[in-house]
Amino acid sequence: MIIRSTQSIIFLSLCVGCVLLTIFKSIAASETITQTFANADRYVGEIQNGQFHGQGAYFFSNGNEFEGAYYRGKYHGQGVFKFASGERYEGEFREGKFHGYGVYTWAGGLRFEGTWQNNQKWTGTVYSQWGTVAGTYTEGKWESAL
Repeated sequence: MIIRSTQSIIFLSLCVGCVLLTIFKSIAASETITQTFANADRYVGEIQNGQFHGQGAYFFSNGNEFEGAYYRGKYHGQGVFKFASGERYEGEFREGKFHGYGVYTWAGGLRFEGTWQNNQKWTGTVYSQWGTVAGTYTEGKWESAL
């Protein structure tokens, strides 16, 4: 099997018996843009078919920022979301939500390390600003260590 691409076309060649089959599929090429919106939000990154797609950074007018992977217009894959308040999430996203492994750090230093499901802390440990265990989450349920 041979796979090669030229600009926006992918060629796939298969040798089946003595017959060489070539299949090609047109794909949409991505481009990198900088766009400022009417509300003063700004996006710098890749787009495909008019949607944020690939790597990019979104700067909200309220001071929040996201930098990471987009898929069809939503945060998807690895990324960092920084809140204007000083809080921060670094980890996995799925369809615009915290989902998978991630670390959420509050402005005062408290942090959660573990898995998320649909924007909810799922399984992991909360540490104090001094590094001691403050509690745990197991399947979305909080248990204090204090």
